[in-house]
Amino acid sequence: MRARTSRRRMILRVTVVAVAAAIAAALALLPDPAKAAGNPIVVKMYDKAPFYAPVKVSIKAGESVQWVNDGETVHSVSTAASNAQNPKDAAMPKGAVSFDSGFIPPGGDYSYTFTVPGTYRYFCLPHEKAGMVGVIIVKK
Repeated sequence: MRARTSRRRMILRVTVVAVAAAIAAALALLPDPAKAAGNPIVVKMYDKAPFYAPVKVSIKAGESVQWVNDGETVHSVSTAASNAQNPKDAAMPKGAVSFDSGFIPPGGDYSYTFTVPGTYRYFCLPHEKAGMVGVIIVKK
């Protein structure tokens, strides 16, 4: 009788562990709730280095990036090569359309949805010379 009870307990314990492992595995396969809800990836803008945080971001086509000015002065986000002091600070994949946020005041933000895969280099118009340049990599 005692052996039978011990065996049942062991089977119960193994079953509980197996079910917990299955639940954990299923939860790990669920999409990231922030991305599933359509929340953008946030890039903060500061007055001192690192100016864009993070400097480099990887996303999937169709996702958005939101730049938030956490500084005390205006900042911008631009891929317009015609506005760049250094042409290497602005780049886009073939077929992409340039964007420019205009001046974003302290506490303000700007969002952009990337639809064309490739590498985007962008800059802050007033602070490009100081090194305020970022990169977005858009994957298919």
